[in-house]
Amino acid sequence: MVKCQRQILGIRWQDHVRNAEVTIQTGLPPVIDHIVKRRNAIFGHIARMPSNVPVHQALSCQVDLSLGRPPNRSWKRRPSRPPKRWLDQIHDDSQRPPADVWRDDIRRGHRGATQRSSTTTR
Repeated sequence: MVKCQRQILGIRWQDHVRNAEVTIQTGLPPVIDHIVKRRNAIFGHIARMPSNVPVHQALSCQVDLSLGRPPNRSWKRRPSRPPKRWLDQIHDDSQRPPADVWRDDIRRGHRGATQRSSTTTR
């Protein structure tokens, strides 16, 4: 996104203008805000899926792992795991444990989607 903003403003890479200055000049929110919003939206979408869907089961297992509940006693993570998991990002974004975010998203349900779709079809 910053590349497009630079093109709109006519800033070349030789001008050595920082990305923060470019976003201030355009008045658009930082890209990370958009990424956080989308990450939380997909997390909530998966949390509200039926419990027999594999992606819901996998994320539920990850939430359980974040609470220290492994699937069985012999389970261990691989030694070459990535430094940060998706749930770690969710925790950093919301400053709350993923289990709390999971619980809130399940309670929320799909009310908003059905209200929007019912108002547009009238």
